[in-house]
Amino acid sequence: MTNEQSNAVSPETEVLLDRVYRQKEDLHYEVREGIVFVITEQNAWIQRVLRKIHYKIPATSEMELDKYGSFILQQVDGQKTVREIGENLGSAIEEANNQLYDRLLIYLNHLEKNEKYIELV
Repeated sequence: MTNEQSNAVSPETEVLLDRVYRQKEDLHYEVREGIVFVITEQNAWIQRVLRKIHYKIPATSEMELDKYGSFILQQVDGQKTVREIGENLGSAIEEANNQLYDRLLIYLNHLEKNEKYIELV
């Protein structure tokens, strides 16, 4: 199967490729050696109470993304379409070309709905 065949998308998916996402303003992350670490404040009331009574609860937590997630999150800039992000991902990471857009759309949906790191423009 060629790359063009494996990247063939349905007409319904084709519409989704023109979407543009941006990172939410309250998203904080660091890039270390090309890997993104998302930094989240641990500021629930119970965490604050436990810190006051000297439990060792860190003020922040970090979530390390894999190389694919790191690349994709850095591409989300409020200007690039999903199609452009996919093309860049496929060029940068050869093995990402297998079912590229199906997987990319699922991951972007996860970042938007579950993690709330990004939003539609």
